[in-house]
Amino acid sequence: MSNIISSKPSRLELLPNEILFEIFKYVKPIDLHRFVGCNQRFNNIISDVKLSVDIQYPGEEEEDEEDFNYLKRFHPNQFIRLELRCRWGAFNLHLFTELRSLKIDCNYLSENQFNQVLTANLPDLQRFSIDNVPNYYGKELLITILDSERFPSLTLCQFSGEFYYMLELNEHYTSPNSKIRTLILNRWDGSSLCSLLNLLPNLRRFETNFLESISKSLKFNMHYITLENLRITLNDPSNDLEKILSCMPNLKYLRVKGKIPDGSVLECFEKMAKTVGTYSSNLQKFDCELYFHAWIGQVDILVIQKLHPLFKMIECHFGKLINQCYATDLTEYPIFNEYAYVERMTHNTTLYSGVMGGYDSDNDYNNYDDNDYNNYDDNDYNSNNGWTDYGLGYRGNYKANYGSSPWSGNND
Repeated sequence: MSNIISSKPSRLELLPNEILFEIFKYVKPIDLHRFVGCNQRFNNIISDVKLSVDIQYPGEEEEDEEDFNYLKRFHPNQFIRLELRCRWGAFNLHLFTELRSLKIDCNYLSENQFNQVLTANLPDLQRFSIDNVPNYYGKELLITILDSERFPSLTLCQFSGEFYYMLELNEHYTSPNSKIRTLILNRWDGSSLCSLLNLLPNLRRFETNFLESISKSLKFNMHYITLENLRITLNDPSNDLEKILSCMPNLKYLRVKGKIPDGSVLECFEKMAKTVGTYSSNLQKFDCELYFHAWIGQVDILVIQKLHPLFKMIECHFGKLINQCYATDLTEYPIFNEYAYVERMTHNTTLYSGVMGGYDSDNDYNNYDDNDYNNYDDNDYNSNNGWTDYGLGYRGNYKANYGSSPWSGNND
C-alpha cells in the first residue's frame, strides 16, 4: 500500500489549473518563488499571478540586497503594487510598466533611480506616494506627476516626508489633469492654492498644511464644485477658513487642525460656525483638532456644541500644564504634538516651548478610497499615525528639552 501511495503525484499537482491559480494568488512572493522551476505547468500558472510587494528593512537592521534576488524570478510585468523603502540596486522603474500602486522613499533611491521616476511612463498607475523628495527635484517632480500623458490613470497622488520643499507651479503650465481625484501635499502656500486647484478640475479630496496664515482673500476665478473632502491645517483657523471655503460650495466632509490664536476660544468657534453655515450648506461631517494654551479653565463645552449642529461631537481634552485640545475624533490629549507646550527649566525662570511630534504617512495612504467621502471613516485619519504638520518652527525647542530630535537631517 505504501508503494502505491508513494508512486502517485503530489496532492497539489492533482488540482486543476484554476484552483492552483487561486491558491498562488494568496501566497506571498517570498514564498511563491520557491514554486518557480518545479515544472513547466507551475511556471505557466505563476507567470499569470499579479504580485504585491513591500520591500523594506525589518526593524532597524538592513538586509543584504541579495535577499531581494528572489524577485528576479518573476517578470516585472507581474508587479501591480510596489512599496520600496530600502536600497535595491537592481530596481529599474522602466521595467515595471503594469504597476497600479507605487510608494517610494527617495532617501533610498540612487540618482539614476530617481531620474527613472522623472522619465517613466506608467499607463496603469492609479496611486503614487512619494516620501522625502529632495528640494532640488520638488518642482520638476510635481509637474511630471501631474502630466496626464505620463500617468493617464493616476487618481491619487501623495507627497509626504520630513524633508520637504515649497513647490512653485510654472505659470505657463496650463494642461489640466482631469483624472486625479485625491491629492495630499505635506505643505502648501495659500497664495498658490488657486493655481494648484485650477490644474485639477475633478479633484474630490484635498489635504495639506498651510505654512503661514493666509493674509489676504484668495482670488479664486472659479468654484471647485467637485471638491467634497477637505482636510487642512491652518495657523489661524477662525480667519483662514473663510478665505478657503468661499470657493468650495459642495464640501461634504471637513477636518480642520491648528492652534487657536491667543484670545477667546468661544470667539474662534463662533467665527467658524458662521463660516461653515455661510459657505458649506452641504456639509455632512465636521472634525477638528484645535489646540489652545491658557491657565484659565476651558469654555463650557455645551456652549460650543450648540453653535452649529455639526459641532455637537466637540470635546475638550487637557494635557499637562496649560495644554488644551478641542477635538471631535480624539479620545485624549496627544502626548507629543507640534502644538504642545512643555516646561523647560532655566537658571532664572521657567519657560514654555512648543514641541514637534512624530510623522508617519503609511496608514493614510493605505486606506484612501477616492470614490466617495463616506468611504473615509474616523479610522482613516489619526493624529498620531496620520500625516503631520510642518513649518511651525518648533524643532530647536524639542531638541533642547529632550536632547534629540524626532526627525533626521538638518535641524536648523
